Amino acid sequence: MDFVDVPYLDEILNNLPISANDKEDVDAYLGNIVNLVNVNYKYEQYQFAYFGLHLLYMTYIYFAIWKVSKANPARYEDVVVFARPYQGSKLDFLNIESIFEYSYVAEKDIPKIFKIIGLDGGQIGIIQGLVDTRNDMAHASGKFEILNEDAFFLSANSMFTSIKNIHNCMKKQIRNLHRDFLLKIIDFDFDDEASAKELIFEQLIQNLNLSVNEVLECNEMSLNSLSNEHPAHADKFATLKSALKNLCEERGYV
Repeated sequence: MDFVDVPYLDEILNNLPISANDKEDVDAYLGNIVNLVNVNYKYEQYQFAYFGLHLLYMTYIYFAIWKVSKANPARYEDVVVFARPYQGSKLDFLNIESIFEYSYVAEKDIPKIFKIIGLDGGQIGIIQGLVDTRNDMAHASGKFEILNEDAFFLSANSMFTSIKNIHNCMKKQIRNLHRDFLLKIIDFDFDDEASAKELIFEQLIQNLNLSVNEVLECNEMSLNSLSNEHPAHADKFATLKSALKNLCEERGYV
């Protein structure tokens, strides 16, 4: 299939995991949705392409919530006390095995967890509004709301703008997760940059479900303070810093 460029698709994918820790299920799911979006956009079925893009958007929301739970476990535990799954659904918020378990909670309730990272009420309302818009179009109404490229572009822009706002609030959390990762592996044996890259990919990128944009946030983080706090490990921090920089360049993230 000779796909065309779908507005905002690549930008949204750059905010989804590079290699999820439940890789087989997530990669297959995302791959199928991307195909759905591409095919429908190519054949000018814009509303169906929009539905697929919204699935990617909600997948981003779930992964972001999961990362909030790792970066702020105490506050997350306090907040989810008030989040109730759908009747008949069982969900242990503190032991999530798959991010898709968040689908057991009403899509308009789950973004309230973003209050932990300082996302304001207006931005949370935008997420809820996007859910309402999708729901309104998903019912049989005898008409389509997204009929042309312009309408699709505006709808896709709304989702991408929401993702950018969440990402901006997540930057501190991502850096904290990176710092925790560095302190956790500093006693590991890695003799060269190649083994450091392997650790970074497995223990940071994959285990924490990081996206391209989140990895770039880690790459921009200075390690001077860590080196000053742990001078005996300054060389290892330097190796890890160099390995992450080169990994980003080799994979085309920068």
